[in-house]
Amino acid sequence: MTLSEFNFLLKEVLNDAFPERYWVTAEIADCKTNASGHCYLELIEKKAGSDKLLARQKAVIWSNVWFLLSSQFQLTTGTPLARGQKVLVEVSLSFHELYGMSLVITDIDPAYTLGDWAKRRQEILLRLKEDGVLDLNKELPWPLLPQRLAVISSATAAGYEDFCQQLKESGFAYEWKLFPALVQGEQAESSILQALDAILDELHRFDVVVLIRGGGATADLSCFDSYELCAALAQFPLPVLTGIGHERDESVADLVAFKALKTPTAVAEFLNRKMTDQWEQLSDYASRLKWMAAESVHRQQLGLQDCLMRAKLLTNKSLHEQQQWLSTLQERLHHRSLLPLQQAKHRLELLKSELRLYNVEEQLKRGYSLTLRQGKIVKSVTALTAGDLIETRFRDGVLRSQVINEDEINEEVIR
Repeated sequence: MTLSEFNFLLKEVLNDAFPERYWVTAEIADCKTNASGHCYLELIEKKAGSDKLLARQKAVIWSNVWFLLSSQFQLTTGTPLARGQKVLVEVSLSFHELYGMSLVITDIDPAYTLGDWAKRRQEILLRLKEDGVLDLNKELPWPLLPQRLAVISSATAAGYEDFCQQLKESGFAYEWKLFPALVQGEQAESSILQALDAILDELHRFDVVVLIRGGGATADLSCFDSYELCAALAQFPLPVLTGIGHERDESVADLVAFKALKTPTAVAEFLNRKMTDQWEQLSDYASRLKWMAAESVHRQQLGLQDCLMRAKLLTNKSLHEQQQWLSTLQERLHHRSLLPLQQAKHRLELLKSELRLYNVEEQLKRGYSLTLRQGKIVKSVTALTAGDLIETRFRDGVLRSQVINEDEINEEVIR
C-alpha cells in the first residue's frame, strides 16, 4: 500500500467515524489570514492553572465563512479574532491526503469569549479584593491644585495630542511630563509597569498620574485587565486617572484607579473642572479674607483711636500727678537739705569756738606760758640739758634764759 493509498483509507475511516459537527472549546495560539482570504489558526488547550499544553490542532476557516464569522465576532465582542482568546467553535474533521488532518471551523459563539473575559476579570477583581488593594488608590487624598502631571501614553497617540491641547487651552498653569509607553499589544503591560517605576523615581515632582490611550480595538485592552498592572495601579502612592478610550465597559484598571474616564479628552476636562472648582473656592476665600481683614483693620483703628485718647487722658493725669509729687518732693528735699546744713553750720561754729580756745594767744591771755628751744615747743623737762637757751612766752612778753644746774643762778630778763 502506498502512502497516498493509506492516507486515502485513513480519510475514509475518519469521515465515517466523525461524520457530524462538534462544538469545541480552545484557545487561539495563532491566527493568520492569507491572500486568498482563508484564515488559518492553531488551537491549543492548556492545563488549568498552568501553561502546560494538553492538546494542539490546526484549524481553518474558509474565506466564504471567514467573512461572515469575523464580522459577527467583532460586532459582538468589539474586537477581531486574535491569539490569546478563548473561543467556542463549531468544527468538522477534515483529512487531506497531502496536507494532513485539520479542523474546519464553521461557526463561532462570541458569547463564550465574552463570558471568558468577564470571568477572568471577576477572578482578578476578587484576587485584588482578597489582597486588600482594590480600593487603595481611591482612598488617597485629592491634591488641592493638581497641576503637576505624570502622563503615561504613546507619544504619537492622537488621544495624547487632544489631552495636551485641552490643557493648553484651559488657562491654568499645568506642568506635565510624558512617560512614553506602549498602551496596546503584547508588550503594553510591561511597558506601562516600567513607566510607573520611572515615575516612582521622581515621585515628589508630581500630583497626579494620568494613564491615557486614544481608542483602539477592545482586544487591545487586555493588558488593562492584568493582575500585575492593576495591582501596581491600585497601590500607587499618587491618584491615578484613566482615560483608555473604551466606551463599552470598564477595564479592571478603570475599577482600581482613583477616577476612570472614557477618553483622554474627558480626563483633561475633569482636571480643568477640578481646577476651576478650586480656583472659585480660593477666590471666594480670598474675597472673604479681604473683607474680614478690612473689618479687622477698621475695628483695630477704632480701638487704637480709643486707646490713644485714653492714653492721652491718662498721660495728662499722670503727668499732673507726677508734677505735684515732684513739687512735694522738692519742698521736702529743700527742708531736709537745710537741716543738715544748719546743723553742720552750728557744729562748725562750735568747732571754731573750741579752736579759738586752743589758740596760743588765747592760752597766754589766760595765764599760761609757752617754752621754746630753738623755735620748738618744749613739752618735757627731759628734753632740756644744761646750757640750753630757751624762750618763755607770756601774755605780755618773752623771757630768754639758760638752763643751769640747781646750784647756779644766772638769769637774764629781756623785755
